[in-house]
Amino acid sequence: MNIVIKMILVALAAVFPKFKKGYGMFLIILMSFISMLFFIGAALDQSADQPDWVVRNMRFFGVGALVVGWVLGIALMRQAARHEAILKADLDEYERKRGSEST
Repeated sequence: MNIVIKMILVALAAVFPKFKKGYGMFLIILMSFISMLFFIGAALDQSADQPDWVVRNMRFFGVGALVVGWVLGIALMRQAARHEAILKADLDEYERKRGSEST
């Protein structure tokens, strides 16, 4: 079932550039939320006198999740913008060819 959902997401992103932009923004928000949970957990662990290595690792995971979310989200949105530009250029070329054939 999980593979079917992934295939549907990939197919939607391949066909619709606006879906890819929205998915990129969703990825940034999701990973920021996960990062926030790691930072809150690190603060709670520090106040509960947990070992320093536990707090440090949670902070590293929080920063890692934040960086991964932003990098992947921005990459998806830039890719969607390029895809839209390609589709617009192909449409313009098609209309030019169609206009020259009808005259």
